Amino acid sequence: MKVFTEFCILFIIIIITGCSTIFCIIGFLTPGWNFDKYRNLFCDQCPKTPNTLAIISVILLIICLIFLILLIAGIIDQQQVIRMRFIIPSLLLISTIFLLATLISYLHFVQPNRGYSYYLIIVALIFVYLASLLAVFWLGNGGFIFKSYSVDVLAENK
Repeated sequence: MKVFTEFCILFIIIIITGCSTIFCIIGFLTPGWNFDKYRNLFCDQCPKTPNTLAIISVILLIICLIFLILLIAGIIDQQQVIRMRFIIPSLLLISTIFLLATLISYLHFVQPNRGYSYYLIIVALIFVYLASLLAVFWLGNGGFIFKSYSVDVLAENK
């Protein structure tokens, strides 16, 4: 019987959120956005909405990573774990919304050609979405840090 502990689920969420943070930082700092030439989001003629939303989503992802690391390290006591169980999925879902809004607001201002930075933000969005789904699963199954979840539910019912 396969058993996932809550520690494993949180560790997987940390890895996915870390990858998303890296892709998001690289995506909005690189000059592959294809406005007229290869420029990054911080040029003078570029719209300010996509870069603001990307910065907010990176800040939310970093805060979420810090909370997850504190939770796994056991620095947060058991009374605060209940709050963290609601805060972490909420931050991931809000970050998903901000990354999606970044892509939509960027598409509003540019021509049909897109550069590699746009696609890096899409990869970051996919990773954040996966992390938020895992975090919602973690929230839905509740409990303390050492609770375990069974993958083979059918085998247990027989």
